[in-house]
Amino acid sequence: MDILRYICDLKPKYDFDMKKFFLFLLTTVLLASCGMMYHNADDIMNDMRDAKHAQYFNVGSGLLGIGRILSPTLAEASLGITSVQVLDLSKCSPSVREKFRKRVQNLYKDKSYEVIVANQSEYDTKTALVRRDGQFAKEIVLANAGGANDIMVLIFGHINLENLEKIVNDQSNYHIK
Repeated sequence: MDILRYICDLKPKYDFDMKKFFLFLLTTVLLASCGMMYHNADDIMNDMRDAKHAQYFNVGSGLLGIGRILSPTLAEASLGITSVQVLDLSKCSPSVREKFRKRVQNLYKDKSYEVIVANQSEYDTKTALVRRDGQFAKEIVLANAGGANDIMVLIFGHINLENLEKIVNDQSNYHIK
């Protein structure tokens, strides 16, 4: 009997406050939803590559290494590139393509990217973005969202932008300034 009285008189070690718990839960949900608003290009690529009729290609460092051996031009151009990912949504449904266009347009809000080229209209977005680490690029995003093609190319690595500029200006009619 004394044991029963002793157990009934015990107070909990932790005082549970429902208001604090609800506030913590609400704050967690709000922070999670705010974090999901802005996605980087890699998130877009990972989310959209599983869409029906999407075509996704990944050229890893092994295949790039073979290409460097076979082509001297590629060896110079791909110096520092670790992988290239390509996503083609041109055969997907209009709703998937519209979602892709909106997400590409939201990349402009991500402050970690620097816009190199941007041509944006109501229905068409062509863009080139770079995520820099000093004079090197960690990530280059090329996207064409709208019109007949919805394509995104992601280039990852430690790419010297001065060398890339020199190669592009020598090998094409386009000039990077």
